[in-house]
Amino acid sequence: MKNSLDDTIVAQSTKPGESAIGIIRISGKNSIKIADKIFKAKNNKTVKSMPTYTIAYGIIEDENGEIIDQVILTLMRSPKSYTTEDVVEINCHGGLLATKKVMELAVENGARIAEPGEFTKRAYLNGRIDLSQAEAVIELITAKTEQSLKIAAKNIKGETGQKIKNLKKSLLDVIVELEASIDFIEEDLEITPYEKLKEKTMILSKEIKQLLEDEKKGELVKNGIKVSIAGKPNVGKSSLLNALAKKEKAIVTHIPGTTRDAIEEIIYVEGIPVILTDTAGIRETKNIIEQIGVKKSIEHIEESDIIIMMIDCSRKLEKSDENILNKLNGKKIVLCINKIDLENVIDVKKLYKI
Repeated sequence: MKNSLDDTIVAQSTKPGESAIGIIRISGKNSIKIADKIFKAKNNKTVKSMPTYTIAYGIIEDENGEIIDQVILTLMRSPKSYTTEDVVEINCHGGLLATKKVMELAVENGARIAEPGEFTKRAYLNGRIDLSQAEAVIELITAKTEQSLKIAAKNIKGETGQKIKNLKKSLLDVIVELEASIDFIEEDLEITPYEKLKEKTMILSKEIKQLLEDEKKGELVKNGIKVSIAGKPNVGKSSLLNALAKKEKAIVTHIPGTTRDAIEEIIYVEGIPVILTDTAGIRETKNIIEQIGVKKSIEHIEESDIIIMMIDCSRKLEKSDENILNKLNGKKIVLCINKIDLENVIDVKKLYKI
């Protein structure tokens, strides 16, 4: 049977497992009715008689009158709830069996298990939040840094959605004025000059570009900046990864081609996750395993936001160095000159001309 928005849904809002509290949330037109069937308040009042935004202490009973748990029930009546529907939250003692049994009783009495994200979906469809706020909910939950938490918190307030609404209104105003100037060109009406409309359009264009740029920055903060360490074999890529990660993440030897596969490590720079990848040295090789490693290196380079290009200053520049730099066209590159404790045999200035 196809799920409907008219269904009353139930789900555990806290992570399953042993904990102090486990919260079961019920939302929909029959949530109060279902709660009254399984909950008995200490003061003998029904859930139906409770005012909105109130709590009650009592017990959960099964169909045989057996006590399942002592709980606290919270009621949020429509439309002033997260989903805009009647919402009942039952705070159980945390544990797999107690919360599972409460959910089973809710289902037996007319609810169905909610789909993943269905409470937020209903909040969006019922007009409680806009799409940017709905997306911000999962961003807030999965935030791993203070920076990404701040961005999600701003979006959940609806700031991004409000900016988009304001831009849409301003664009519609320009379109209306433009159409009026065309449709009523022969009428003796005061119309906005084209230069003025052009000026408004340019301002709106800049605001839209800025909004998109801010969103890109936000994505980098949330998802991390991908940085690949590239170069030919034995220039010190793995040593750099270990130094930045502050641990022996990659094997380091004097033998060229030690790294055959990409090695990743996440570090945080001013609260922003940086996904560092030590790639296999890029060179022409007949070794099948090394060829696969080189292919993977190129793939990582293509997917990265920034490339750290390592050059060994104790070795003369080779065709392979030029080939690697040519593969980095259009990428943001940080040149890293390594082994400066040895004799320098390259002209660093020439690297910028390649």
